[in-house]
Amino acid sequence: MKNLTDAEIKQLAVDFHHGMIFCDRHVARPDDLPMVFMILNLMDEKAFKKLKADSPGLIYEYLEKAGPRSINGMPIFFSMRMLSSADTVKMFKLVDKLKAAEKAVCEKPV
Repeated sequence: MKNLTDAEIKQLAVDFHHGMIFCDRHVARPDDLPMVFMILNLMDEKAFKKLKADSPGLIYEYLEKAGPRSINGMPIFFSMRMLSSADTVKMFKLVDKLKAAEKAVCEKPV
């Protein structure tokens, strides 16, 4: 799986922090993942084996790409994006920094 640039990871972290992204971490039951990311149901055996061999660290999509329906309160996507495990770790570290910075600003008096 191709790694993103640092700038792309930063933008992804900002978008995630602002609630613009829905990802596999939002799905409580792993069995529900193919219902949210429909492309997983449509993969042939060869594509599914390739996915398992190079397992993503994160499966996600921008909420603006969601279909008109939902399932169990979750959006349904006909596309998905994947992030490598290394990039996923980097992104969530940045998300944690964004949360901490926001908390620090909100706790200080104006």
